[in-house]
Amino acid sequence: MFGSTFRLGSVAGIRIGVHYTWFVILFLLISTLYASFRVNQPDWSQTIALVTAIVTALLFFGSIVLHELGHSIVALKRGIRVSSITLFIFGGVARTEKDADSAQTEFWVAIAGPAVSVALSAVFYLLSQSLGSAFPVVAVAMDWLAMINLMVAIFNMVPGFPLDGGRVFRAIVWGVTGDATKGMTWAVTAGKLFAYLLMGLGFMMVIQTRMFINGIWLIGIGWFLLMSAQASGQAFTANRISKKIVAGDLMETDIPVVPDTLMLSEWLEDYVLQRGQRAFLVVEGNTVVGLITPVDCNKIAQSRRRSTPVSEVMTPFANLKTVDVSTDIMQVMQLMAAHSFNQVPVTDGGNVIGWIDRDRLIKILHLHQQAGG
Repeated sequence: MFGSTFRLGSVAGIRIGVHYTWFVILFLLISTLYASFRVNQPDWSQTIALVTAIVTALLFFGSIVLHELGHSIVALKRGIRVSSITLFIFGGVARTEKDADSAQTEFWVAIAGPAVSVALSAVFYLLSQSLGSAFPVVAVAMDWLAMINLMVAIFNMVPGFPLDGGRVFRAIVWGVTGDATKGMTWAVTAGKLFAYLLMGLGFMMVIQTRMFINGIWLIGIGWFLLMSAQASGQAFTANRISKKIVAGDLMETDIPVVPDTLMLSEWLEDYVLQRGQRAFLVVEGNTVVGLITPVDCNKIAQSRRRSTPVSEVMTPFANLKTVDVSTDIMQVMQLMAAHSFNQVPVTDGGNVIGWIDRDRLIKILHLHQQAGG
């Protein structure tokens, strides 16, 4: 999900990092706070307003980390390993290595984050009240942090996936019906509806009130929630399917092959362009020795393709990522995503017996999702 992440440190074995998009929202938040302080606190100097804005913004993002740590600590206590917490443009996310195995675990992990935000709101409010007369600048910052943490808790409790409220909603439906799939389906549907609502409000703000920045921001948040809800539903379906289906069940056995002595120009003209097939396994006799795709041809100038065999540019079999016939589908998908593969050969006893095609795999997962998993 997050390819360009800067590591800040770790807590309880959980890596804490920031995605490069976080710097965008950090700058916007500091600018907004600075402008607000200058308007509402006219007796403050520019330096005080700027320093207070920077410190307040950083404390807010520290609060987001604590919110995610709330989820993470409960998850760890419930036997769910948490690998990282990442701050990005739309907040923070804790990455777990597996889903909750019970409705109770899902509920307590989900509710922990908003509970931390409510507790932080109370702490900041008490600090603002106790420090108000002696340290008015600090009190203003604490007031804002109390308000924003309460808003984070309320927003996150909206009952739609992937928000915390969506996970609580899923846990409740799961617990009442005993059906985890039904709980996920309802929570994802609610999440999509909420995402469409936010985007609709954003468009209205842009068109009717001319509040372009706020409107675009709502549209962006809605779009992110929509994509996340869809991805969560697909990942859940894939995870459920992976417990029943392995690579051998979905592999294609009729694999297109070409001899290792075939020239590149002939392969492109007679195999790729005429058959509409991108990837081919390369064989020497009856032995698979590699895999070739049109991208591999970029290594050779067009003038040399009539005299260059496919074996010269193919990816050798020893360098290919393969999966065993018994590998579950989730691992296959993770391998494809990690290396941007479109095809993964399937082996049995070291021999290639088929491959998994990305497009076909996605189509099957969509069919399973439409059929309720």
